[in-house]
Amino acid sequence: MKGAGLPGPCNFMHKFNPANAHNLDNPQRREHEQPDTILLAAGIRQDMVVVDVGCGTGFYALPAAALTGKDSAVYAVDISEAMLKILKQEIEKRGIRNVYPVKSEETNIPLGDGIANMVISVNMLHEANDRESFIKELKRLMKPDGRLVLIDHRKEPTPSGPPIEERISYDDTFSLLKRYFEVVVKGPSGEYQYGLIAMK
Repeated sequence: MKGAGLPGPCNFMHKFNPANAHNLDNPQRREHEQPDTILLAAGIRQDMVVVDVGCGTGFYALPAAALTGKDSAVYAVDISEAMLKILKQEIEKRGIRNVYPVKSEETNIPLGDGIANMVISVNMLHEANDRESFIKELKRLMKPDGRLVLIDHRKEPTPSGPPIEERISYDDTFSLLKRYFEVVVKGPSGEYQYGLIAMK
């Protein structure tokens, strides 16, 4: 049922249009969503392996690469080749050596089990056609002591973001994560979002 916030298959969900990629990294977004601050509050540190699922043009992946250091690995995963092309150009321009773009399917990410100290998923859960399968795939990527940092749009009117009926509420997201993780706590987020941190 459309807009019900259900965790199962949601085939009505839209996908972000790559033609609007310029909206993913602009001064207005940085005013209310500061990736460096959010990542530090979420516990990112030197030498972590990080997987950013739904990386877009690198709004979180690029800061993660700087915060984890040159000996780390940040896998920037997206289903959009157009987004990854923009990210690759930015990586080349900046001379970044620890970000690895990965073309993916929504629930079939071509990375090994248990590789990540931290998995990041920002504004992606509401787009997932099958939310349970999506969460299980994120969990598969995590080390036993890894953490999932999940951020999405609040289910209320905000200056930007998808239609409210396509969003999933904090409570529904919390309930979904509790089915798959031992620990689920409130996490950092931007002004118009909510954040959760989940651990096995």
